[in-house]
Amino acid sequence: MKRMLGLLALGYCLSLFLPPLYALDEKKAGQPALDPATTRLVGVWEIVQTKAPGHPYTAGYKGRPFVSKGPHAFTLFLEYNKDGTFRRLTRVGPKETAQNGTWVFSGHELRHHRAGAREEEVMYVRFDGADAYTSTEVYEGTSDPGLFAQFKRVK
Repeated sequence: MKRMLGLLALGYCLSLFLPPLYALDEKKAGQPALDPATTRLVGVWEIVQTKAPGHPYTAGYKGRPFVSKGPHAFTLFLEYNKDGTFRRLTRVGPKETAQNGTWVFSGHELRHHRAGAREEEVMYVRFDGADAYTSTEVYEGTSDPGLFAQFKRVK
């Protein structure tokens, strides 16, 4: 009986003192590991098709075709990094515009917060394979129905 009480007391003491030690080890380890769904998004993606609700997909946006390079370039690249940052590169003709920010992916919801922007962009993502995904962008607080976009992995 004494041995049983001693083991229970020891177990109780260990439960009080060991969890804080494990928490300190996690802090030292740095960035936590990304869950599998999140790691699927890490990389560089290029837009290939868009569509407005109720319309078919087209290889362009508002009548302008997607072109990756050259004098008629018109495209969008999204680069997602493991550290939760992203870079958005827009090419229109010879001009490139880059924006940076942070991203969070949970379930199917992807949130972008660009540096200098007041509101987050909210998108719902469906993976169509290892190198393709479809997103539905939601414009919260507006009557705009959003935009569907398909992306392919380029890196």
